Order: sequence, then structure tokens, then C-alpha cells
Amino acid sequence: MKLVRRTAIVLVALSVGSSVALQAQDYSQGPAKSELERRLKVDGVLFNATISRAPDDDLLEAGRLVAMGGAEKGGSGMACITCHGVDGQGDGTGAFPRLDGQAGWYLYKQLQDYASGARPNRVMSGIANRLTDREREAVSVYYAAMGAGTLDRPRSAFDGTLLQWGGQLAAVGSAEKGIPACVNCHGAGGTGLPPSVPYLAGQYAEYMELQLHLWKEGTRDNDAMNVMSAIADKMSAEDMRAVSEYYARAANPATAETVPVQDRVTRASD
Repeated sequence: MKLVRRTAIVLVALSVGSSVALQAQDYSQGPAKSELERRLKVDGVLFNATISRAPDDDLLEAGRLVAMGGAEKGGSGMACITCHGVDGQGDGTGAFPRLDGQAGWYLYKQLQDYASGARPNRVMSGIANRLTDREREAVSVYYAAMGAGTLDRPRSAFDGTLLQWGGQLAAVGSAEKGIPACVNCHGAGGTGLPPSVPYLAGQYAEYMELQLHLWKEGTRDNDAMNVMSAIADKMSAEDMRAVSEYYARAANPATAETVPVQDRVTRASD
């Protein structure tokens, strides 16, 4: 019953938040294309952003166009920036995750799964279905080429003991509960293992907690070999919240170490 209420809250946030964001966003802005091109010259960033081919200027521009609402069968109502922001940093409601610097192939697979129904979502399924395969690839590359910098946003107070438990689950898991360490798949510090494993460090706690609940109840079932479903099934609600809050407070240096991250939004005409 608690999960039903949680999902209902997220759906309300999607409908209300999208309407507000649509009016607030400046569609003339976005990460500078020249900065993304410069980042792609670094091997680690290029690997993170590559899906089926090394991205070029045309693919980057196509991705920016999709993000700003210029998909072939879309329009402003399908603009990624409406919910995920011009910088790809979402808004932390639990409905809109960060996309900036996320593994490109992982983002592409999620769009494919939304379109096929493997990952059902009332909003994203419709959007992904209207994107062409090239548009899905392009917009995934666009966000993957961004730097995943640390969010400069205040976080609510959280119980220190529970936060420590979240750190333990992340680092070593729980032998008693049969929960493996998150770092086994998501990398040291939760910075992800491209191309297929997303970063957790710096992602929103509300979003991660919601996904764990969705895996536990079987609503989300698009992970390789049902790994996440099996793990979530062994976790209590407290475990889910603890590890999500822990990773939300962790910095994500995965891309910032190799290329100086410019978090300021600059004119896309640059």
C-alpha cells in the first residue's frame, strides 16, 4: 500500500512538474557544443558516450536537438530538458533522475526498454516510442558526454547511524541478509562501470529508493539476469532508504577527474 502511494505521488509530480518546468525552461540554452566536443577527446569520456559508434558532431547536434524538443515526431512536449533540466541534473523528486555523465549505452538501453515495455512508465514509454532509434542513440550520447559534477544543493538531515548502514551495504553488503556489496557492480565509490552499469554516486536518493521498490515488487524487471530484482527482494524499506541516502551524498568524480567539469549552463550557439 505504501508503494502504491509512493508511485501515485511520483505520477502527480510528473504531471504537475512537467507543466511548471515547461514554462520555466529556456530552450535556447544548453551545454556548449564545443565543451562536449572537447570532453569527447578524452578516452574515458569517449568510451562512456559510445554506443554503437564513436560519436561525431552530427550525432551530438542531433542529441541536443532531441533534448530541446526537436525530435522528428516530437515537439516541445517531448523535450528532455522539461523534466531533466538543460544540464541533465533532474530535480530530485524521485521521478526525474540525473542523466548528466551517465553511461551512454545504459541510457540508450533504458530508452529501448521504455519503448518495448520492458520498463513500463506512463510518461517515458510514450516518449521513447516516438523517438527513432538514431534519436535514442543521439540523445543518450549527448547526456553521456556531459560531466557528472557534484550537485550544489542542500540535503535534508538524515540519521547518522542509518547513513553508516547505507555505507556498509554499499561497500561490503550484508552477509546475514545475503545482500552483495553495491561496489561489486557499480564500481568503487559508486561511479558506475560503463557501458552497462550506471553510476549511483550523486544520483537522487528519492529516485534510487523508488527504483529499488519497483524492482522488489516486480514492476521494473529490465536488469541483466534479474540481479537487481533478486537483490531488492532481500532488502527492507530501511535498507533501501539507507543505501540511497548514502549514495546521494557521495561525490561523483568519474568524469571530473579527467576533464574539468563546467557545470555552468552556456549558450548552445557557442
